Amino acid sequence: MFRPTSVRLSALTKRTKRVQVQLLKDFPKFQFHAGEVVNVKPSLMRNFLHNYNGARYILKDSDIDQLLLASAKKSRTVAAAAKRTEPKVKASVKKVSKEAEKKEVELPKSALNTEITIETVKIPGLDL
Repeated sequence: MFRPTSVRLSALTKRTKRVQVQLLKDFPKFQFHAGEVVNVKPSLMRNFLHNYNGARYILKDSDIDQLLLASAKKSRTVAAAAKRTEPKVKASVKKVSKEAEKKEVELPKSALNTEITIETVKIPGLDL
């Protein structure tokens, strides 16, 4: 009986080759942010990142825009700090909302409200 073997049909260089790029725009789909220097597959660069001036190739270390890289690092640290404080804020908001719910508990109104009388209710066609 014929037993198929698993053979990779693509070349090893196609699977391992990466290019270094600096991002000029945010790509949330790929979790990339503007200013970062990342190594990506050439096909990803050609098909997604390079379109509409979203990223540029880095051939030498001197090609990296240092101002853009510094702003990316700063925004990353700000985002990390926000993530650290976010659970504390959510917990305090939950505590406050639970306390407010406890204070706002009211007794349900009965179906027979004493404020409504025949004199105050206007029924069309009924003259009293």
